[in-house]
Amino acid sequence: MTTAAAALLAVAAVAAMVDWYGVLRGRLVVEFLAKPLVVISLIGVALALETDDNVVRGIVLAALGASLVGDVVLMTPDARFEAGLFAFLVAHLLYIAAFARDFQVELALAGGLMVVGLAFGVVPELMAGVRPKGPLITRAVTVYIGAISVMTIMAAGTGVIIAAVGGALFLLSDSLLAWNRFVGPAPGGRVLVHALHHGAQVCLVLWLAV
Repeated sequence: MTTAAAALLAVAAVAAMVDWYGVLRGRLVVEFLAKPLVVISLIGVALALETDDNVVRGIVLAALGASLVGDVVLMTPDARFEAGLFAFLVAHLLYIAAFARDFQVELALAGGLMVVGLAFGVVPELMAGVRPKGPLITRAVTVYIGAISVMTIMAAGTGVIIAAVGGALFLLSDSLLAWNRFVGPAPGGRVLVHALHHGAQVCLVLWLAV
């Protein structure tokens, strides 16, 4: 890892902890400043890392850009939830494209088993909470579940542990976010959602240097 990448990763780590504090204490101004700074710093990390594949780097940068849009939009009122969902859908599709380079079916089985297990345990009750919100959001959440599930499987299919962990953390983070929004309080609340989300993004960026 280059010195610049390490420094920017440290900035991202500090910004993430400040964000968690803001969420825990209900300090919206702190959250609004710190949360986007995490992804902005990770964009810098992705640019500074040494990698042999600049096409994949570009795809990951685009995914981070979409994630930044999603983070900002999801901090606005619920009326904009669909827009935030779409931004992260684009991010997951981009990550899927990035992982396709190294994808191996046999290695994806572990990720597939995790997705199936989580689906049986979470999806039925989650969708029961989503459907009363209307057909548009129901369709959007259904498509999103499909996309993040594929992304998780593709991440595991790279055979790189840090990518697989990143995909799993993203799936867990978004599952908790959806549960908090549509079903009821989930363990850890929004702080755990943010912590898992930041861990996922860090892992997926560092995958570039593997």
